Amino acid sequence: MIRGDAVEGALAGWLRGRVLILGIGNPLRGDDAAGPMVCARVESPQAVDCGDAPERYLGLAADGRVERVLLVDAMDFGGAAGEVAFCTSEDLTERFGTTHDSGLAVLSRFVEEEYGKAVAVLGIQPSDTRFGARASTAVRDAVCKVSTWLKCAISECEPGEMEAAWRHS
Repeated sequence: MIRGDAVEGALAGWLRGRVLILGIGNPLRGDDAAGPMVCARVESPQAVDCGDAPERYLGLAADGRVERVLLVDAMDFGGAAGEVAFCTSEDLTERFGTTHDSGLAVLSRFVEEEYGKAVAVLGIQPSDTRFGARASTAVRDAVCKVSTWLKCAISECEPGEMEAAWRHS
C-alpha cells in the first residue's frame, strides 16, 4: 500500500490507458460516500457510481476497451481522516477495512480472474460513517483532490499537468 505524497506518482503511472473507475459507497453514511462523490465530480462515462452494491457493476469490466479497473472507496487503513492510499489487489486482504460486506479483495480478484483486467484501489480514510452523518471536511477535501486528478488523467493530460492538478485542487 502506498500512502501520502507517493500516491500521486503511483496512481499516475497506473492510470495509463483506458481505466474504468468504480465509486463505491453509501451516500447516507457520511464519509462512506467518498467513492460516489468522486464519480459525481469526475463526470465521465468512465466513472460509475456503484453505490453500496459494486458487484452489480463488475460486468462493465468485460468491455474490451477497458484495460484496468480502479475501485474508489472509503477504506479504513489507519490513516488520518481524508488521507488517501493506493494499493493493487496484491496488497488487499479478504476484509481490508472496507465498509462493504463483500470486501475489496474479493471484488478485485473476481475482476482479474473473470475479465483479465488489472485492478487497483484508491482508498480515502473515513472519519464518520454513521447512518445520517454528513461527509467530513477532510474527506470532502480529499474527494476534490482525487476527482480533479482523475479528470485530468482521463483527459490524458501530460504527467506534469496531472501532478499540478493534484497539488492545486
